[in-house]
Formats: sequence, C-alpha cells, structure tokens
Amino acid sequence: MTQTPAATAAQHASSTPADRARRYRDPRLVIGLALVTVSVAAVVGIVSFADEGHEVLAAPRLLVEGERVQLAELEPRRVVLGVEGHGYLTAADVPDAGLVVTRTVGQGELVPLSAVGDERGPRSTTVVVRLSTALGATVRPGDRLDLWAAPALDAGRFGAPVVIASGTQLVRTIAAEGIVSASEAGRVELLIPRRDVARILHALANGDALSAIPASLAIGG
Repeated sequence: MTQTPAATAAQHASSTPADRARRYRDPRLVIGLALVTVSVAAVVGIVSFADEGHEVLAAPRLLVEGERVQLAELEPRRVVLGVEGHGYLTAADVPDAGLVVTRTVGQGELVPLSAVGDERGPRSTTVVVRLSTALGATVRPGDRLDLWAAPALDAGRFGAPVVIASGTQLVRTIAAEGIVSASEAGRVELLIPRRDVARILHALANGDALSAIPASLAIGG
C-alpha cells in the first residue's frame, strides 16, 4: 500500500537518531557524493582551461625561408589548442638573437616550431633583381617563379631567353625610387637556391633582360 505524505512524515519523525546516523554512514551515499564532487571539479577545470588557452606566436606577414625574425616581429595570439597543439612557437622559444625561418609561413598563420631554427639554411638566399617585364597582376609574395634571362648582345639586341633559376619564391616587390630606366619594369626580391646565385649575378652584370614568370605558366619546362 502506498504511504501518504502524512504517514511518511510520521515514520521519519518516529525514527531514532541511531537510525538516521546509520543512513548517513551508508557507503553508497558517500560514494555518490564523491562522484558528484569529482564531476563538478572536472567540469570547472575544463572550462577554466578553455578560457585561458595558450599564447603562441603568429606571422603578421609572409615569412620566407632563410630570413631571420625577432620576437617583436611576431604577433602573440591566445588560442585554445588540443593535445596536438603544442608544436607552435611561443615567446619563450625565441632567443634574443631571433630565429631563422626554415620554411615559408603564410601571413596570419601560427608559426610551427618545425618552421624555425637557429641557423640559416645552406640551400637558399635572397637577391634583388630588376625586371624588364612587369609581374602579372595576380602574382603575390610567396608565389613560385621561374627567372628567365635574355642575354644582352651588341647594338641593343638580346638573345633567346633561357631559365637561369627555377622555382624561386617572390619575397616582395620594391617600390621604384628616383629615375627608372625605360627598360626596367620594377625590382623584386627573390628567394633563390644558392646554386643559381652565380648565374643571376652574371646576368645582372651583363645587363640581360630578366623576366619572372609564375612556375605554373612557364613553358619549355
């Protein structure tokens, strides 16, 4: 028979202190309370961790292989990272002398630890060249280019163009200053393989006509 509320209250009132003490010492009640406490603490910890996040460094501009960057040139960001998110550069990882970029990092990207090092890589360097033909309107820093040279001959004539450096990377375009010759379409800074340095310097010294063509559009390659 179902007890009425009045009967239940009467039964509770009639129970002795010893009966109530036995109920409070029931191990199931203790275990239940412990589980609730642990669950609440875990939820609070997860929320606190998500709110705090981690402060890592991002590239405010394109970072190209071979350049040295200082801490002041990088942008701190507080982000929430998972278990696999501890491979990014932090302020504590950057020495006073800065770090060398070992592979290109795009503008706005978080900087992976694997993309920086203490020494400049031996395989590439940067060089500024003057172009005889303008870059295409869609070419942007970080794009891969093939550098072509038409050798200068006598009487202002030029020979057939050939590729003197393939797979270079555009670092930046340089604004013209002062008087610019009619044969110059602009200057650019390129990241090039060191093996191509001698050929490029020879072309510059010889007054060859240089053109930078997106690698995906290059012909004859």
